[in-house]
Amino acid sequence: MYIPKKYNEDDWDQSAFLIKNYPLGTIVTVEGDGIIANHIPFFLKVSDSGKKTLIAHMAKSNHQLPSLKSNKNVLVIFQSVDSYITPSYYPGKQETHKYVPTWDFASVHIHGTSKIVDDFDFVRNQLNLLTDQEEKLQKKGNSVWKVNDAPESYLKILQKAIVGLEIEVESFECKYKFEQGMKKNDIEGVVSGLVVDGKNEISRLTVEANARAQEKEKNKNIK
Repeated sequence: MYIPKKYNEDDWDQSAFLIKNYPLGTIVTVEGDGIIANHIPFFLKVSDSGKKTLIAHMAKSNHQLPSLKSNKNVLVIFQSVDSYITPSYYPGKQETHKYVPTWDFASVHIHGTSKIVDDFDFVRNQLNLLTDQEEKLQKKGNSVWKVNDAPESYLKILQKAIVGLEIEVESFECKYKFEQGMKKNDIEGVVSGLVVDGKNEISRLTVEANARAQEKEKNKNIK
């Protein structure tokens, strides 16, 4: 992934944030006849020793399955919400007009080794972990749904059609592109403009990314 230095996030916590908050990943593999890509939700597991693993489930009929059985070259992409950034957001535009549109987003590329896990308990555990993670995010007042709320006989029938997937994380590249490097008043203009346009989530990401950038710069100067 192309990552200018000012947009690079080498702190794993920021990658984990993207995976947990935007769990629908794009999984990419290469076979003899070309590239295969699919979109499936993942759950991130981190062991006490620090081992990082992405787990998911896929349909047994998915044509990508053979390329995931034992593959040391798998790519999974996660991406935040994104937005077009109009030059009108920047206060500096009124002074020089030397501004053009851009697009802000965050993304992490996970590189790892995959294996298929055709095991009932593994799949059920993955379903429970992902469901519980997402149900916690539902609006207050809604009842929290559990996998075992569905009849067990029904769940077993559905599980026969899916298989588990495990990807051990080997490396990652993470990019947060949220106006870092711009003048303070222009960053503030983007933050405010996004809120006015109802894009509160990406406005918040812009604030947080620039706070981290400022902290990094401060620590660099101290050293």
